[in-house]
Amino acid sequence: MVMITDSQVHVWGDETPDRPWIPGGQERLRHMGHLPSLGVDYLVRKMDEGGIYRAVLVPPTWDQDRIDVALEAWCQFPDRFRVMTRIPVNKPDEARKMLQQLRGKPGVAGVRLTFSFEVERDWIHDGTADWFWPYAEEHDIPVMMLVPNGKDKVAKIAKAHPKLRIAIDHMGILGNTTDDRIAPYIDATVALASHPNVTVKLSNIPSFSTAGYPFANVMPHVQQLVKAFGAERCFWGSDFSRMLGKYGVDYKDGAALVTDHMSFLSQSEKALILGDALCRWLRWDVSKPVDAS
Repeated sequence: MVMITDSQVHVWGDETPDRPWIPGGQERLRHMGHLPSLGVDYLVRKMDEGGIYRAVLVPPTWDQDRIDVALEAWCQFPDRFRVMTRIPVNKPDEARKMLQQLRGKPGVAGVRLTFSFEVERDWIHDGTADWFWPYAEEHDIPVMMLVPNGKDKVAKIAKAHPKLRIAIDHMGILGNTTDDRIAPYIDATVALASHPNVTVKLSNIPSFSTAGYPFANVMPHVQQLVKAFGAERCFWGSDFSRMLGKYGVDYKDGAALVTDHMSFLSQSEKALILGDALCRWLRWDVSKPVDAS
């Protein structure tokens, strides 16, 4: 019995004149292979089909980092969703105000930051984001971050703020990197395992392999991460919209990567990676397990 919990799913609204996306958002969507839109009704149906009970909703960049669709999903299904909000980390006063307003919403579990696109990639290095780390530590805000480069900076942050909860998205791999080319990114992420407040999301696995399902050439790298961090600091994540749109992999197949294709894991380790570890990290009640066999 395990409550399968997905550490990363995007939901977003359609682009309309009243709801513009970022410039180039449609091109980014096509390039990533996502669906035109993804709302809560469709997502819940696919979760039910795949035996996924819970998911962490991460608003995507192309929808201008809006969290309204994710919050609506949480309002409809408060037991099944948590939201990682976006903040304008380059605008500290605005970001603090936003976080204060969201503090009363139990569905908002933490913050997700990206340091991989355009100018944002420099914000972790040039001091722009430095105000946030002590703030998040003080207010006990979990942080998921997409940071393919700059793991040395993450190490310094983790050491300086030992109570700050950090999760490294997508195994720390740069987007559109595949097969053997992911090895340096994995090694850099493994180096962070010495910091007990750093965890890793085993997410978006299909995009890092050209081998096809079940992406066997990525599994030694996954095993390397689990060995370094321990299963209690590893979180499975589907990045479902990318899987379905580009790779033709359905939701149940994502979870099956862990249950059926990670033979190096014990049953207890699979339970941790499939949701128990993530729920503990988010302090999300784990008293409602479902049969995931």
